[in-house]
Amino acid sequence: MYKQHLIDNMERELQLIKNLIPHIEERDLDYRPADKTRSTIELMRYLSNIGSNMLRWFIIDDLTPEEWEKIRAERMTLTIANFGERIDMQMVAIRKYMDMISEKDLMSKEVTLPWKEKMILGSAIISCPVKWLAAYRLQLFLYLKMNGKSELGTKEAWVYEPAVPSAAQ
Repeated sequence: MYKQHLIDNMERELQLIKNLIPHIEERDLDYRPADKTRSTIELMRYLSNIGSNMLRWFIIDDLTPEEWEKIRAERMTLTIANFGERIDMQMVAIRKYMDMISEKDLMSKEVTLPWKEKMILGSAIISCPVKWLAAYRLQLFLYLKMNGKSELGTKEAWVYEPAVPSAAQ
């Protein structure tokens, strides 16, 4: 049950990210609110796989410097057009990694966070993938707002409404 709650929370964050995609334009990609902050495209690249990469870190623990280089290279191919697909691919990877663990693992397996702190897996998933997806999703929302997307409101930041198929479909 706990595992499904974690999956549902990550999926919700990814769906909320996808709801922002129609509001992203080419002119937004280089937007950076201040020096030494990510640009919109850099933020999108990060969001495109940080949840699944951290689960991989915790569950498989195979992220060598060479693997991180491959991840960075793949992130560089991100565009507005393929951002939604990358978010979908991330959810597939999240489900795959979550299938590798049990409810017991969530409550007892100790993992090491990137900054060397030790934590029980369930808490680590909340502290990293869940919180990072939420925080950086909201940062993307705010970047779009600051870059003139006045049509975005609280609803777009927090409410997930699945697309309703039209009668023609």
